[in-house]
Amino acid sequence: MQSELDEIQLEITKRIYKLFLEKFNGNKLAFAKAAKCDEKTIRRLFDNKQGMTINLLSKISFALKIKPSYLIENLSITVKD
Repeated sequence: MQSELDEIQLEITKRIYKLFLEKFNGNKLAFAKAAKCDEKTIRRLFDNKQGMTINLLSKISFALKIKPSYLIENLSITVKD
């Protein structure tokens, strides 16, 4: 299950990065300010050195002007009995 969660984390980060490039032209400082978080947090997230909390997901979604559900759309964990 942990490997699935790690894959989901990577996919969400890829989606965020793509939107970040489109909307902030690669400017991590501007993105961090819009998300009301530290630029170091954004750098660590994009370098896959930091996980993401619901709080951070919400802040990033706000900065990107999208719903958090858009970032997790069509992602799921395999349920095993």
